[in-house]
Amino acid sequence: MANRRMINSDLFSDDVFMELDDLTRLVWIGLIVMSADDQGRLQDNELLVKSQIFPMDNKAPAKIKASLDILEHHDMIYRYQKGDKKLIQIVNWWKHQSPSWASASAYPAPDNWVDREKYHAVGNKVVTTNWDTSGGFSKLHTSVHSQLPTGVSRLIDESEVKNTIKSDVKNENTYENTRDVETPVGGTFPSSDNLSSVCNIYKEKTGKLDPKDAAMLKDLTVAYGVSDIGRAIEHMVAHTERPNGAYLRTILDGWYQEKKIRKVYA
Repeated sequence: MANRRMINSDLFSDDVFMELDDLTRLVWIGLIVMSADDQGRLQDNELLVKSQIFPMDNKAPAKIKASLDILEHHDMIYRYQKGDKKLIQIVNWWKHQSPSWASASAYPAPDNWVDREKYHAVGNKVVTTNWDTSGGFSKLHTSVHSQLPTGVSRLIDESEVKNTIKSDVKNENTYENTRDVETPVGGTFPSSDNLSSVCNIYKEKTGKLDPKDAAMLKDLTVAYGVSDIGRAIEHMVAHTERPNGAYLRTILDGWYQEKKIRKVYA
């Protein structure tokens, strides 16, 4: 990790970054400058991450893990397992990093990921692999944020979204059979009509609806009412130029926490 790491100057005005708590912001920056190797990869181990980023601080590993969970929730990192190794890939690594040299990683890459390598081998021979490519995910992964490095895209057919919704709603434990059961947050399991309604609102307001958004909306409809989700979509569109399911969840979770606080002090 001899290369200097790049932190974009617009980081602190990024709408997702601004939603993070202070510790998670530090963890995010620390992953980039301290933990990740030249391919943006590291072990998924909160004890190791804590020792790298906060060697002198008495921070509980559970808090580091919670921050990693938040970063995964926002699709800033991608967690995966190869063999017995639990690993993390920083999703937009090659979008922001422009090193002169990049060593090979000690860890295997996630599926559909392209490493970029340039290093000195034995005999001072310069080895390059994919150095003239943009690197990163070669195609959209279902667990990866839609805002991938430039040039990474996938056309999503509307029927694919509908099939995703249908398969999620009408499975072995159908939501229709349990739609009246209250959830811990206070919502009810969604009927297919409610889920379709939420998806239609989301598509109308944001202009897009991919399978990942549909899956996120399904989860949110379980926890929150259709009206709350509709208001949150309106709020999201009004406050960010990059609407996405993770940002929507952040808004709804924030509103829920505010309601809990009001109840305590009522």
